[in-house]
Amino acid sequence: MRLTVEERVFILEIYLKTMSYAHCRQSFLEKFRILMMNITRAIEEENERTLRKVTRNMAKRVDKCIDMNGHHFQHLL
Repeated sequence: MRLTVEERVFILEIYLKTMSYAHCRQSFLEKFRILMMNITRAIEEENERTLRKVTRNMAKRVDKCIDMNGHHFQHLL
């Protein structure tokens, strides 16, 4: 089941407020009138996307720092 942006945002907001999958599932059902059995997977997928973005950004920053410093600090990695 593919979620819309609005649904994903709603799930994350409720989960971050309550830290409860059960409450998140119930709130989602009440708002969207859809029974979503695998809300845990949706939250984990969103977390993975966010983690990948952060990892890519950090790698770019590290590469840029190494280039700017003439590879003087590369041995620290």
